[in-house]
Amino acid sequence: MILVAFEGIDGAGKTTLSQILFSYLTSKGINALLTQEPFTKEITQLIESQGWKDPITLTLLFAADRSIHLDWIRSKRAEVVITDRYLYSSVAYQSAMGAEEEWIFEVNSKFPKPDMTILIDVKVETAMKRLSKKKDIFNFEEKLKLLSKVRKNTWNWPRRRDSR
Repeated sequence: MILVAFEGIDGAGKTTLSQILFSYLTSKGINALLTQEPFTKEITQLIESQGWKDPITLTLLFAADRSIHLDWIRSKRAEVVITDRYLYSSVAYQSAMGAEEEWIFEVNSKFPKPDMTILIDVKVETAMKRLSKKKDIFNFEEKLKLLSKVRKNTWNWPRRRDSR
């Protein structure tokens, strides 16, 4: 199995580009699987209903979600798996919220690294414009600050880690 992860801030275009790659591969007869993280609706709903913003709690919940996600992926036996978000999203977002990057990597150390990571970069202002078309952004300034930190973190990790 080849694991391809699309990474970038909210509104970068990960979903669109991962769908384009999936369509291309399947049109060529390749057994591909398109998926995304967070994977389980239950964990997403739990986080949203509780309003949790603690980076430690979120890191652990997203790691649990990733474990369930990977079990599901393995059961599908696809040649190529394309995921909209994966490990580096957790690192970028939870470290932007205050969790230690090395600890986030340690929590996720048992999960396979992607064979390829496609990092999509857009200006935060462009992403915010796209997001505002899709949904209401209740706390615009808070979201803007978070995405700015996440974007900075996203561009730093390839230089600091053995990344793919």
